[in-house]
Amino acid sequence: MPKASDSEKVVTLEGLLKGEVGIKEVSGLKFERALGLLEEVVASVEGGSLPLDQAIGSYEQGTLLIQHLRALLAGAEEKLRTLSPEVAS
Repeated sequence: MPKASDSEKVVTLEGLLKGEVGIKEVSGLKFERALGLLEEVVASVEGGSLPLDQAIGSYEQGTLLIQHLRALLAGAEEKLRTLSPEVAS
C-alpha cells in the first residue's frame, strides 16, 4: 500500500471504486500515481465484473483522474515553454 506524504491522503483503487475519493484528494496526486490509478480503474471497468452503478461511478472517478492528469501535463508544458521559448510553437 502506498504511503501518503504529510500533505497527501492515500488514494487507493478501492477508495476510487467506492466513490470515497473526491477532487481534493485527486488534485494532490503526483502524475505517475494518478496515471497508475487511472489504468487500474479502466482495467476494473473493462473487466466487466463491476455492477452497473459501480461501473458508472468508476467512470466518473476516472474522469476526475483524467482532468487532473491533463492539468499536470498543461503545467509541465507551460514550464517547458518558459524554459525554452524558442522551442514553443
